[in-house]
Amino acid sequence: MLVGAAEGAGRAVAGRCHGTGTGTGTDTNTGTGTGTGTEGCRGTERFHGTGSHPGTGSGPGTRRPRVARQARGPARVTAPTRHSLAVMRVDYSPGSIDPGSFYRLLTAVIVPRPIAWVSTLTADGETANLAPHSFFTVASTDPPVVQFTSVGRKDSLRNVEATGEFVVNIASEPFLDQINETATDFPRDKGEFDAVGIGTEPSLRVKPPRVASSPVALECTLHATLGLGNSTVVFGRVVHAAVSEEVLVDGDPDIRRLRPLARLGKNEWGTVGELHERARIPYRDWERRN
Repeated sequence: MLVGAAEGAGRAVAGRCHGTGTGTGTDTNTGTGTGTGTEGCRGTERFHGTGSHPGTGSGPGTRRPRVARQARGPARVTAPTRHSLAVMRVDYSPGSIDPGSFYRLLTAVIVPRPIAWVSTLTADGETANLAPHSFFTVASTDPPVVQFTSVGRKDSLRNVEATGEFVVNIASEPFLDQINETATDFPRDKGEFDAVGIGTEPSLRVKPPRVASSPVALECTLHATLGLGNSTVVFGRVVHAAVSEEVLVDGDPDIRRLRPLARLGKNEWGTVGELHERARIPYRDWERRN
């Protein structure tokens, strides 16, 4: 192997040699270099390699015919094709590892997850609860129904079951620290609005308050709950939506102005990065193109 004086090692030379001689080799990079080295060759051989790793080295050995190989380095990532080779995979079985480990796997690969910042009231109306839930999405568009999942029996779930109402406040990037603080396991009688210092505003159709600084609030009445294992899915019918004028562009909420947060794996949070726009392709157009 040729020891690189610049970045790495020149790898191999195509051809055959006996004793002392000169050989010319190529690799897939550009550049020039000369060096003597041990490359399975008896005696001494000089290599004039075209590559980015010029270097020197020497040593005895016995050369055998070999094909040129590319210098080692990070694997090149290419877009998948219909004929891509199968990738190497590691298998996980929920029955063979503990639930906590599989939970971490699920939350690391099902990403990014939008966050429902859910506000509720206790049955007596005395305590306003606020907590983030990242197992959140749209369940139906007509009628409009959203859903969030409570892993275990959290205060949000208890309050919704008791009152039949809640508000989904959109979690925006400027409020990351406050949102994270409302995930603290405060006692049931200690409201997160007061504890964290988050301003409220009255809702129009339901009793739980909105987060005053949130750009969007979806006021919901309980549609149904569904128990699944250690979790409960809460379905809420959206009876009113309040949207800040500041995030509207041509009448629609704009992602660049909403700046929604997302949960990722471990303790990671995500923000909106590069945007790509693609219109759906009608089948007749797809057929013409293909």
